[in-house]
Amino acid sequence: MKKHILNSSVPQFSCIEIFRIEELRAGTFDYYQRFNFHQLLWSTETDANITFSIDFNDFEAVGSQVVVIYPYQNIKIDLTDKKGYLFLIHNDVFFWINQKIGSDYLNGFFINQLVPLTGENAITMRTLVDLLLKEYNRYNRALMMESYMFSILFHVSTLFDDSPAVREYLDYPVFGKLMSLIETHFITEKGAAFYVKKLNISAKKLNQICESITNKKIKYLIQDRIILEIRKELYLGKKTVKEIAYELGFTEPSYLTRFTKKHTGLTPKEFQKQ
Repeated sequence: MKKHILNSSVPQFSCIEIFRIEELRAGTFDYYQRFNFHQLLWSTETDANITFSIDFNDFEAVGSQVVVIYPYQNIKIDLTDKKGYLFLIHNDVFFWINQKIGSDYLNGFFINQLVPLTGENAITMRTLVDLLLKEYNRYNRALMMESYMFSILFHVSTLFDDSPAVREYLDYPVFGKLMSLIETHFITEKGAAFYVKKLNISAKKLNQICESITNKKIKYLIQDRIILEIRKELYLGKKTVKEIAYELGFTEPSYLTRFTKKHTGLTPKEFQKQ
């Protein structure tokens, strides 16, 4: 397999790059990093311990599981005794593929959900990946690689859509619209009323939908998004607490400190020491 260097700032590839997890250099993902392209992580064998962290949430991938990682998410991967593949997908390619598929899973409405691959589904995934690897290593023809990646992402999103857990989410299109609205407006709209009005739904119904999928009311989903942004900025270390506070709509830095302490138990300074 060809060797390439991961670059977190600008994607140095035309469409798709592939890494075998077991061949990645030790220490590559020991610390949180952010990339401005999509990734697909397929963990084929693990030691059943914490396998990776995305946006400060730990995941345990038992057996064969796959997950989509979105641009600018903070990721850390424990490479010890792990096998599988990490696919880097240029954003233009990913968006083109999802325009054809139209998957809420690929849109990120169920962000970072693990999709298990067992039996025939694992065999299909292996076949598709082998075809992609053969093209990647021999000819590297962009159109062929994109077609194989289309098949892989279609396979994964279909498995997610057909899973029993998703069939229970009868209202997940509404939830998807909500999460998209939160992503766009969480800095200026921190109350539930705005989202209730936008979705033309009662607050009670919207909270029922949120709780059925996440076990959280809408106000906590908004708070989680604010906390995530605070943690990202603190981790990057390029802005002061004061700058972060004003950019996120807090009128005083002390309000941001109280907010993080109330909802996480930690102050911004304590976050930075983690």
